[in-house]
Amino acid sequence: MMTHTTPLAVTILGLSKSGLAVAEYVIAHGGRCFLSELSPASPANEDYQRQLSAFAERTSSPEQLAWELGGHSKSVFTFSDLIVTSPGIPPTSPVMEQLQASGKEVISEVEFAYRQNKMTRQLPMVGITGTNGKTTTTTLISEILTHANHIAPSCGNIGTPVISCIDNPDNDYLVVELSSFQLAFSPTLTADIAVFLNLRPDHLNWHGSLASYQRANMRLFTAHPSPKWIVLHAEDPVSQEIAANTTSQILWFSLSQDTVKDRTNRIFMEDSGQVVIETTESPPTTLLDTSRIKLRGRHNLENILAAAATAFLLEMPVEKIQAACTAFTGVEHRLELVTTFSKADKIVPIYNDSKATNTDAAISALNAFEKEPLVLIAGGRDKMEDLTEFSERVKAIACHVVLLGEAQQRFSEALSAVGYTGISVADSLEVAVQKAMDIALSSPNGCPILFSPACASFDMYPNFEIRGQAFKQYVSAYSNETTGLKGVL
Repeated sequence: MMTHTTPLAVTILGLSKSGLAVAEYVIAHGGRCFLSELSPASPANEDYQRQLSAFAERTSSPEQLAWELGGHSKSVFTFSDLIVTSPGIPPTSPVMEQLQASGKEVISEVEFAYRQNKMTRQLPMVGITGTNGKTTTTTLISEILTHANHIAPSCGNIGTPVISCIDNPDNDYLVVELSSFQLAFSPTLTADIAVFLNLRPDHLNWHGSLASYQRANMRLFTAHPSPKWIVLHAEDPVSQEIAANTTSQILWFSLSQDTVKDRTNRIFMEDSGQVVIETTESPPTTLLDTSRIKLRGRHNLENILAAAATAFLLEMPVEKIQAACTAFTGVEHRLELVTTFSKADKIVPIYNDSKATNTDAAISALNAFEKEPLVLIAGGRDKMEDLTEFSERVKAIACHVVLLGEAQQRFSEALSAVGYTGISVADSLEVAVQKAMDIALSSPNGCPILFSPACASFDMYPNFEIRGQAFKQYVSAYSNETTGLKGVL
């Protein structure tokens, strides 16, 4: 029987998926918890309220679980010395500033799960972070391990709280997507293998500055003790800073052999398209033939290299790495091929890239279509990034752009400033889909449609997942309502 070291009492900030998972775990192991949510009860959090009530019914005593909605009372400061915070609560919020000033320990759900795992199961943990590509890389690592007959759930920022995976006796590994929000409150978290993909300006309102955002991401690699191995993107400048501040062994990845030619541990793509890995512990080994990869875009090839390198370090068989990578078709809402419409002799492939919530992610998506003019749908809640590079790539690749959301005017002005004129606007995503389809079908042979917003979703949708689902529904509705147009979702 495992020994659990769950604190006797835990305060949970935020009525969220991760907060509920912590409450369920604490209750299951005889502890007590108090959950505090700033927002009042509403239809938006009704499902979470029902889950709390269900937890309460399973407790052995009423004292095990208490909660409040609509504000933070004094109990937040008196119930316990350990506070587990939800990632949506910024460190500059009044309650967080007061808690930290009071000397209370404030940690993330991931940090809480790490501590529990360390004292109980000690499951090996792989941690993946960076601005873009986390979900794709996390999912692929999990799938490679699954191909190798291991049970290795993808969890963390990808959707399933890490704490929900700790008690499952079947699990062999934890493959954890880590956001900067989570890492900012994870002071002791150490992965067995940590993967850094890239860093671009993002989430600056939450962190307060680019430097703070970078520090949060670097924490996974520079904590003491550092991971045994870290996998770094050789072409990202932040990787050099990580390398200078870690005691871990480093494996560098790059699509360019020249970039890593002087690195002892490296994975790269040869001119022939073969992916080769080499470490001090193993001779050069061919892992993959990229001509068999199904995903589009250079950025996805980089994600695949990072995932394959991680699996290799975990001593997964080469044939299992090959099989998983060549079978992998990507993740939902990330350059996801929704359908291919055909009408007469015109072909219109439609891609859902709703997860592109910043300009760098949208640029990566655009670059995947470098030789194919396309219709781009973009816009949403503006993150106030510099739009120069984005606008130049749109000008080079897109034959037309349909803009929507709060960012509509600033994006239109930025595109016009680089001499781009193929701009339409829409007051809803449904109208944007209709306009994009009409434009794509008016081209001589049809052309792809790419929904890659380059913005957050919060002006219209609660998150990028719901936004992506809405996009796919509108595409389906257009298919059903247009005579002679057939698509399969």
